[in-house]
Amino acid sequence: MVVYDLACPLEHRFEGWFESAASYETQRERGHLSCPLCNSKEITRMPSAPYLRGAGEHSAPEGERQPMMMVAGELVSALRRQVIQQVLALTEDVGEDFPDVVRDMHYGESESRNVRGVATPEALEELHEEGIDVLVFGMPDTLGSTH
Repeated sequence: MVVYDLACPLEHRFEGWFESAASYETQRERGHLSCPLCNSKEITRMPSAPYLRGAGEHSAPEGERQPMMMVAGELVSALRRQVIQQVLALTEDVGEDFPDVVRDMHYGESESRNVRGVATPEALEELHEEGIDVLVFGMPDTLGSTH
């Protein structure tokens, strides 16, 4: 298992966990990787912190590793479909008004509710800079926004 620090052209940084270096390259080349903030598929690998460790710093002892679960194969597709169905069932589609709607909710100008919609990478960056957290993930066209 390898963990890479990744980034998109907007300099959003995030971690990616891969079975191997070859697995990372294959997923990147096939366009399976995307930025969780702006959904860009132009992903680059950044220098990883473990390789920049300073003198005197040590790895956590074997018994202190964080628990994790990894899932692969058809189960991933099934789980993704379930998540998308839940998001669709529990949110209101505000379409292209998404940035304005979440901004109004954040600043108390409208009642808070669960919404989904679309936004440009620039609008997502502005929301992020204002401290407004949104979850970004790709949806199949057949299940996405109706706008």
